[in-house]
Amino acid sequence: MDNNFSLRQTTVRVGPMVNIFSLLQTLDVDPYAVFNSAGFEPDEFTDTEHRVPYANCCRLLAECAASAGCEHFGLLLGQMAGPSHLGIPGYLATTASTVGEALETLVEYFDLHDEGGDCSLLKEDDYCRLSYSIHEADVAGLNQVYDLTAALMYRTMQLLCSHDWIATQVLLVRSRPSEAKPYSRLFRTNMLFDSEVCGVVFPSRDLGLAPPSADRLLFNHLELEASMLHQLQTGDIRQVLPPILKRGLLLSRYSVGDIADTLQLRERTLHRRLKSAGTSFRVELDAAREQLSKQLLKSSNRPINEIAASVGYSGSSSFVRAFHRWAGVSPAAWRSKNGSAYIR
Repeated sequence: MDNNFSLRQTTVRVGPMVNIFSLLQTLDVDPYAVFNSAGFEPDEFTDTEHRVPYANCCRLLAECAASAGCEHFGLLLGQMAGPSHLGIPGYLATTASTVGEALETLVEYFDLHDEGGDCSLLKEDDYCRLSYSIHEADVAGLNQVYDLTAALMYRTMQLLCSHDWIATQVLLVRSRPSEAKPYSRLFRTNMLFDSEVCGVVFPSRDLGLAPPSADRLLFNHLELEASMLHQLQTGDIRQVLPPILKRGLLLSRYSVGDIADTLQLRERTLHRRLKSAGTSFRVELDAAREQLSKQLLKSSNRPINEIAASVGYSGSSSFVRAFHRWAGVSPAAWRSKNGSAYIR
């Protein structure tokens, strides 16, 4: 990565959101008024390859949910999308030889679609988890973004496996909504609300299934193109590290050694690159803990002690002290002011 990279806005392709206009009309909401309120033109959401600032897109989803009075707006939007809406990462997934290769490739190249969130695949002996976490700080509409992504992940797995595929469990970061039927109708399986991650859990044996649209030649061509796009991207260690640290915190693998292994660097090299970027591992870990804890406080009703554990604190008291240093108030007070609501 190039440490001289100039910081720019984090962006996302509008692919999975091209149906916002029609969905708002279906819900008897004036799309033009909503787009105008969020600072967008409807034409910006007609080309799936068009990129918009991630935070602005999240704000649009929040505006849509609020205007429609529909707390599951993101879920409805996600049901209208599929892997092809993800661009090259999605096409790679559908042409892979196995579901395992499809998901690993989707994770590897997901940033070509979305720079504000992080997709990951956790593989265990019996079960796997495909998950998504937002690493962009201070975004609105968290529940809508996570709901959209959960629905899109589910649709992707059904297209890769079979239309009657059902997950073992669906993990939803949001608190249980007042109306849960739209979720049960879509997922038809056990749902865990107030989860620390957004994702789907499924049997590991599914990784060996062959997607119906597998095409080795097309896959190889798309992978070459994706690799070239990655090479064209430049980055700063300060941008690369936050999502990796957040994922490490959620997996309890966030030591400097763990993170260096993830980046395929020696610890000394990681420390040197951070120093050259004007920061340190301790500073970046502290920032990741702050961002993740605020996201969990804002999007769920999980107890403070559970959130403390999720961000790497052995006890609530040390977490409360750290949070007061970050925000100037206690976690409970911050949640009271910024707490979970589908329009945030």
